[in-house]
Amino acid sequence: MSRLTDLYETLDNLIHLHQALYTLAAEKKPVLIRGDADALTQITHQEQKLIKAVQTAENTRMELVRELMAERGVTLREGTISELIQSLTSAEEKVRLARYRNDLLEIVTRLRDANDLNQQLLEQSLSFVQMSLDLLTDRPEEDYVYKHPKGLTGNPFAARSFINQKA
Repeated sequence: MSRLTDLYETLDNLIHLHQALYTLAAEKKPVLIRGDADALTQITHQEQKLIKAVQTAENTRMELVRELMAERGVTLREGTISELIQSLTSAEEKVRLARYRNDLLEIVTRLRDANDLNQQLLEQSLSFVQMSLDLLTDRPEEDYVYKHPKGLTGNPFAARSFINQKA
């Protein structure tokens, strides 16, 4: 049962890492609203470190599940905890693994929701920056450039409009 104990420790680690990522996602929201680029950079660096740790822990979890399934002579389809739960005979172990699975699913769902919100905030911020840049760097319209009046054909006021059609 040493591998099962290792799996429990790995699942604990995964849950803690995802909780840390969720905390950073929650911290990122006001930073995005304020537009604080330095704080956003710091949070992003912390997230990258946690993501690497999550990847390592997930690889360990998959390897442990693979080994546990092989011990039981069950062929591995996806390497999920649910598959392992089905292959176990001990009700106590099934309940414990189901609790880990549910806790992990809950925190991953909360993290996904927070990241979706942060992505929307970031897209709005980028849209605002792009609009501001467009306003600052827009080329002058033909209407604003001086032309000799004899160069105009017909009614000189027909070419001008009070409504900017590009806006």
